[in-house]
Amino acid sequence: MQNLRRLVVLACLAALVLSGTAMAGTLVVGAPANSNNCLPFGCAYRGQYQQVYANSLFSGPITITGLEFYNTQWDSGATAMSTGTFAISLSTTTAGWNGLSATMADNIGGDNTLVFDGSLVQPWTFGDTLSIVFSTPFTYTPGTDANLLLDVVSTDMSNSDGNLFFDANGGNAFFGRTYGSGVEPGYGLVTGFSTDPIGTPEPASFALLLAGLAGLTLLRKRVS
Repeated sequence: MQNLRRLVVLACLAALVLSGTAMAGTLVVGAPANSNNCLPFGCAYRGQYQQVYANSLFSGPITITGLEFYNTQWDSGATAMSTGTFAISLSTTTAGWNGLSATMADNIGGDNTLVFDGSLVQPWTFGDTLSIVFSTPFTYTPGTDANLLLDVVSTDMSNSDGNLFFDANGGNAFFGRTYGSGVEPGYGLVTGFSTDPIGTPEPASFALLLAGLAGLTLLRKRVS
């Protein structure tokens, strides 16, 4: 009876551990910020913007379900996000943080995936976070010559309320960007990646928890 009780307790603990590791989280890269910038989400910028992230920023494969951008460095007084449409894609790329091409099509990988297409207009207060939830998740596996590329195409942009400046980091060696005015290695927006871990069987852990509860019920019946 004592051995059965121990097995049930261990099963429940294992289920809790596994379900905990399967929880989603946010990986923030580029913090702390030392600059701020309105491209591509806070200005009336109409065109293409790319930012590359070095594979060394990621410890392993992840499924990216959304992005976050932060407004903690400069209060411009803007009270709303720019209107317009943003088409956001992710892909792997061989281009490094200091190796983006001004010909943006050359930077895009073969696994390019449109993850969001729509408006981000919303009221704004200094200190808010821009959270972008993907319609299509993107699974990224870091590796040699496999950096992560963010591609944003903005159309019909207007910001009559004024520019909104998001946290940025300059002088680094882990990301860079390119847009209509050229290439800027070592500069880009601080970015939060909403992620789901790879290889953590959440359904299995749930099943294990049910098995533990079933065992506990059986134990109670035997004791009774």
